[in-house]
Amino acid sequence: MRRPELLSPAGDPEKLRFAVEYGADAVYCALERFGLRRACGNFTPETLREGLAFAHARGKKVYLTLNATLRERELGELVSLLRETAEVCSPDAYILSDPGALDLLREVCPGAEVHLSTQQSTVNSAACLHWYRQGVRRIVLARELSLAEICAIRKAVPADLELEVFVHGAMCVSYSGRCLLSNYFTGRDANAGGCAQPCRWKYYLREEKRPFDVITAEQDEEGTYLFSSRDLCMVEHLADLVEAGVDSLKIEGRVKSAYYAAVVTNAYRIALDDCFAGRPFDPALRRELESVSHREYGTGYYYAEPSSDANLVSDNRYLRDRAFLARVEAFDPATGLARCRQNNKLCLGDACNLLSPGTTGRDCTVEALYDAEMQPIPDTRHPQMPFYLPLPGAKAGDLLRARAEV
Repeated sequence: MRRPELLSPAGDPEKLRFAVEYGADAVYCALERFGLRRACGNFTPETLREGLAFAHARGKKVYLTLNATLRERELGELVSLLRETAEVCSPDAYILSDPGALDLLREVCPGAEVHLSTQQSTVNSAACLHWYRQGVRRIVLARELSLAEICAIRKAVPADLELEVFVHGAMCVSYSGRCLLSNYFTGRDANAGGCAQPCRWKYYLREEKRPFDVITAEQDEEGTYLFSSRDLCMVEHLADLVEAGVDSLKIEGRVKSAYYAAVVTNAYRIALDDCFAGRPFDPALRRELESVSHREYGTGYYYAEPSSDANLVSDNRYLRDRAFLARVEAFDPATGLARCRQNNKLCLGDACNLLSPGTTGRDCTVEALYDAEMQPIPDTRHPQMPFYLPLPGAKAGDLLRARAEV
């Protein structure tokens, strides 16, 4: 039975470190051009080199995403960027969607490993075999496939052609993300990384001769979100994906926070390890995933047809359970004090939860707070300054967050 890779989003260097520290086998990221997430910090060739060094030192991989749809004027720019990057580092693989980009990569980096992006909308074994003959060694399958279809594809393609599927994160109303709404409404091309997410907007109906009268067509009292999908969450169903023979389980969310990268990666790491150890699914992992910013969860198209309404949300609100308060930078076992860097304000007496890699967190209370001069303080007010508090058993990299409401 294949043990799939856990692949996490790395929207910037900090998110890369969080994902690696919290259990990712590999991360995927992009440069400032030709990825599909311009809204996150992304990488320069130099910071990508540093990220590769960090990941490789821990036995992890880094994949570089260059999956934008290329216009004629951009071909030379891509070649220049590939050459600039190749001079300083060698990603473990390139994630591409444009056939022309594949040929250009072969010219600049002949031996590079290539993964085919979900933007290519691969939905059958014949297409997989076509790309296999072009030298592609991993296909990121279209999200619109059912579990049964993935099983059939796995049986029909060579064993050394890897298959990757999404297991968590935002879904798109358009087929494999090929959306024109953003370009139409705002001039921001979703297929070049500039999506304004118009699928998340609230829409109204108006009759032609009555422009001031809004026609009611509401899903609920919050409004109508005809294009907005639930977020994908397959944490309880990893055994089905393992049985299907997939090689990589991908978490979406390069634009999300470093806290998101850590918590979601950690939950899926534990769930995947439990699956292979024969342990039952721990419901606490689902509660962990409720603690990050998300829309209502669903299982995408794995168990339902794309025509089903099972993946539509009733409203577009982000759900969030806990606030990310601070990150532990160091711990002194002699004093029991942890040096922390603030993310949100923390006060004396606050009920918190400490998350470490490989665990689901433990509750604690802020019993004391100290500034850099070890003077007692009532709360943390300056994010740029470190502070100290008693956190027995903490270690560098742990995350402190608000305790979940019961």
